[in-house]
Amino acid sequence: MSQEQLNKDAFTRGKPMPRQGEAGGYDQNWYPIALSRDVREGEVFGTEFLNGRVIVIRDADGKAQVLSAYCRHLGADLSDADVVGGKVVCPFHKWGYDASGQCVETMTGDKPPEQARLFKFPTEESWGVVWAFNGLEPFYEAPHPDMMEEDADFEVEFNHMTNVDHFIPYSNSSDIQHLRAVHKIELEVDPQNVERWPGRMRYTQEMTMPGMPPMTQTVNIFGTNCLVFEGNMMGRHLYNMSAGKPLPGNRTLHTMMAATAKSTGAPGEDEMVKAIIQQGLAFGRQLFEEDDMVMRSIRFRQDTLTETDRMLMTFLRYVREFPRTDIACDMIS
Repeated sequence: MSQEQLNKDAFTRGKPMPRQGEAGGYDQNWYPIALSRDVREGEVFGTEFLNGRVIVIRDADGKAQVLSAYCRHLGADLSDADVVGGKVVCPFHKWGYDASGQCVETMTGDKPPEQARLFKFPTEESWGVVWAFNGLEPFYEAPHPDMMEEDADFEVEFNHMTNVDHFIPYSNSSDIQHLRAVHKIELEVDPQNVERWPGRMRYTQEMTMPGMPPMTQTVNIFGTNCLVFEGNMMGRHLYNMSAGKPLPGNRTLHTMMAATAKSTGAPGEDEMVKAIIQQGLAFGRQLFEEDDMVMRSIRFRQDTLTETDRMLMTFLRYVREFPRTDIACDMIS
């Protein structure tokens, strides 16, 4: 090999990760669309998602449904629609859509065209969040802690925006060099001991954080956009969940949740549970805030890695191989 080629190789960066919205669309994840408390019966909740907009409504049974936001007539934004008789009524020409997304009436009495149907995302609601799956059929379960929701006290919030694809902040959980250098967290984890299922990964790590004793932590990865951490705090199990919703322009809005077992009502336990949950949320906010500067300008590529990056390489391989789809993209933009 010539010296010129050697020099060229030395000054060529590694392969970039395909951006979300390109190369097949967006990862087929469960995404947090809205907080349950923001989706009220008889109202339409509109929000950005993927490359466009969706609406969230509640059907006759109170179940949340996530639908594409644009009327199939001339494209009016149904975020501004009224709900009349259980139908979403377009503000432009009063076409009415049922909870399945099918147009069932027009103001003029014309028969609704058969193709006048909104895209209906598979939808679940749990842990105070309305989730939508990007695709036709989910192939893994919606994100959740390893406990029953009815047995838990928890708080959830949308609270942080990053100007990067959703997988990038979540790669930090596998990036031992980053955790050590920026967050002062020491980790011991063996990438050979990672359990895998369709759409999911799980592993156990030994973690030491400033001012706290060492702890064993279980990390559950759902899709490429959600992490659920399980560890102990003040003698109780604490679950931290963070998940990202991709928005137009390769931005990501992140939601965070902290949960622990319900208080039994013992003296002082209510206050301790509240304190644990607030500390869990505060820790998540701190991690995002400490990464803000990097996330504003990073040009992420898998470039020159070292032995310490073995766990990070495992995660990035998982991201590269994750299935994508653009099936809803034209309907929501």
